Amino acid sequence: MQLRTDVLVIGSGPAGLTAALSAAEHGCQVVVASSGAGTLAISSGCIDLLGQYQQQEISDPWEAMTKLPPTHPYSLLGCERVAKALQSFQAILARRKSDYFVAQKDGKNVNSRLPTILGTLKPSYLIPQSLDSSRLFSAKKVLVAGVEGLRDLSPKLCAHELALLPEFAETTFATTLFPSPLSQTHRGVSSLDLARRVASAEGKSWLTTCLGRFANAYDVILVPPILGIKASGQLVSELRQMLHCHVEELLTIPPGVGGIRLRETLIDEAREQKIRFLENVRINKACVSGQHCEYVAAVEDEEENLRLYAKNIVLATGGILGGGLFTTPDQVQEELFNLPVPPVQGQMCNASDVLAAHPISQTGLSVDRSLRPVDVHENMLLDNVFLAGRSIGGYDPADEKSGFGVAIATGWYAGVMAANAAGMEASA
Repeated sequence: MQLRTDVLVIGSGPAGLTAALSAAEHGCQVVVASSGAGTLAISSGCIDLLGQYQQQEISDPWEAMTKLPPTHPYSLLGCERVAKALQSFQAILARRKSDYFVAQKDGKNVNSRLPTILGTLKPSYLIPQSLDSSRLFSAKKVLVAGVEGLRDLSPKLCAHELALLPEFAETTFATTLFPSPLSQTHRGVSSLDLARRVASAEGKSWLTTCLGRFANAYDVILVPPILGIKASGQLVSELRQMLHCHVEELLTIPPGVGGIRLRETLIDEAREQKIRFLENVRINKACVSGQHCEYVAAVEDEEENLRLYAKNIVLATGGILGGGLFTTPDQVQEELFNLPVPPVQGQMCNASDVLAAHPISQTGLSVDRSLRPVDVHENMLLDNVFLAGRSIGGYDPADEKSGFGVAIATGWYAGVMAANAAGMEASA
């Protein structure tokens, strides 16, 4: 089977989906090929722009962005392009009626501080209304509510750890367990199971009844991410208005209910833009002539099952965890094009502090300012391949709290560059 298109995006994580939408918005025919659902399905759905700088939590990510090293993806793009990328992404969310927002302080866009199931606070930038923590820090009485059978959240642990933080010195925390709305014969309960249940009329009635027993006694009720499976925020608003109490979701472990909500939103927009998806396809062969990729293919048992021709390609296959890069005891390698990955400084697998930043976390491919891959001498290697997301090196998403921010910024810009190279007029 053969297929031709203007832009081929390999990978369907946040970088890949953003790149596809960006290229389609600029008039390109786009195909997305992926072997899985990407990292959105295990994420909170929050867009971390830049939450930490030099291992210190920050409030204003834009100010800190100007201090980043020149090799950082944000520095390569510049603050203005990063802002344009986020504006474009927010416009997509607005069209899909996804109720995301950015907190403000003294007239500036700043990070929000979001409570987690472990009783910690995590900075994030663009967040859904269900995670709005603005009232938490002024609340006098807070209830942490779990659900029977849901092992992802221990309300007592969460409340105990939150109460130890100086931000909550004047706050009283209490805990409870709601009765499960699922049958006792149901398999192990997850937040996703409960969110799907709450999306039904019976589930919404169950949740409203449970919350109603405590609404008058508490300023804020913290719950797992169970407030439905849509990113619209309508259910959240209805509950808050009905109960006259601020109900807020906690950040928790996978499955990522918030990420699944966001992914479905982006997939719906992509389908409306006539973007074609090839799912469960592993692209593992590239035919390159000189500096130009002629086509890529899926190969099984040494036989090509699918050959894809594209004017331009966006590589958004992720890093080591995502499968775009793979490691040996001595080096890190890019899988599809065999592009050179700069060596890790120091010992690859050893670090004196397991929780500290590690050089391998910044591992990735080097790119120019157009996001094309380059070698150690900054010579362009491929003229029709653009990189996005975790495939790019020079940053540590976990340490910086910048993962999805970089994914969206580089995805948007890679889509623009691919559209331009395909003959479309795309401004960036």
